[in-house]
Parts: sequence; structure tokens; C-alpha cells
Amino acid sequence: MSKYSENLSQALQSTKTFIFGENNQRLDYLIENFYRLNHERRSLIILASIATGVIFFGLSILFYLIGLFSLQSNLNSAYSNTYSLKELKAPYMAIQGNFDELVNGIKSSNDNLNLNSLLDQKAKELGIQASNFPSKPTITKFTSQSPLAEQFQKESIDFKLTGVSLKKTMEYLNAIEQMPNKLRVAKFRILSITDAKLYFDVLLTVEGLIPEDKQNF
Repeated sequence: MSKYSENLSQALQSTKTFIFGENNQRLDYLIENFYRLNHERRSLIILASIATGVIFFGLSILFYLIGLFSLQSNLNSAYSNTYSLKELKAPYMAIQGNFDELVNGIKSSNDNLNLNSLLDQKAKELGIQASNFPSKPTITKFTSQSPLAEQFQKESIDFKLTGVSLKKTMEYLNAIEQMPNKLRVAKFRILSITDAKLYFDVLLTVEGLIPEDKQNF
């Protein structure tokens, strides 16, 4: 602490010497020359010095007020942002709750998902002939940016509907997407038209979500 005080004292002394000179020679010189001036010039210098001091003081106050205003503005902005975050918390928690509920529902429904059996059974219920189911589904991982990446992977199969009308096809597609398993018809392609002209052979790709830790053999 004493060393710091000593360094500060030396710095102040050096500054004083630089401004006023050794033994205040420059200050003495200025005072001496000041008193040599006539009364009018001395009054002018005094007034100029006072005006400079007032201007300097005014500018100091102005910069202080500008800084104070800027600080107040930043504080108001921070308060507004904090308030906005608090306002968003309730909707966010509600959305997060709905998302968690949806995730848990899909996990529960699709823990033992067998797309072949499920889609074939639904086709039979509607009197539709489904065939060409693969021996194994295609498993695809989500990208790391997806909110589903940590909990799910995508399972998909391609299969064929034979001799089905457009109306029956739409009924089947709607029935698939209304299942609690949250399946999605990813592709729909007409392969051929039968001799009756109103019936088609259709290729479908259906996707579903399965828990990330589910093993597929």
C-alpha cells in the first residue's frame, strides 16, 4: 500500500513539474506576465477563464446526464426483457407439457410397434388387399437438431395396395393417420390402373416413431 502511495505521489509530482515547471517557474512566469497586462486585458482573460470553466462544468454535467440516461435506458430494457421472459414462461411450460404428453403417448403406443401387422390388419378391416410388406422395416435416425433425436428413431415400410378404388384408398390413408400410433403416410404413388379403370394398384410408404432404445431384429 505504501509503495502504491509513493508511486502515486511521484506521478502527481511529475505532472505538476511538467505543467508548472521546476519550482513553479512557469506559473511564476505566467503570473508575472499577467500582472504586466493592462486592466482591460486582464479582465478579458479572467472572463475567458470563467467562461471556459463554466463550459467545461456544463459539458461535464451534460456527459454525466447522457451516461445516466443511457444507464437508465439499459436498465429499463433489461427489466422489459426479464418481464417478457416471465410472460413467456407459462406458455412455454404449457407447450412443453403438451410435448412431453405427446412423447409419452407415442412411446407407450409404439413400444412394440409392428408396422407390417398393424397396416395389414387395418387394410383387412376395410376390405383392402395389402401385400409386398418387407421382411424388416427401414430404420432412420433423426438429425441432432431435431427435438425428437434423443428419444425416437424413424421406422418406415413400403407396401402395395392391389385393385383399390380412390375412395377406399383415401379411407385407408385417413384411418392410418388417425391411429394413436401417430403414423404418417410419407409417399403415395399409383403404379397401374386395372381393366375396370376405377381401381388402382398403389404403392405406399408409411412412417412411424419408435423409442430410441428399441431393438429391431
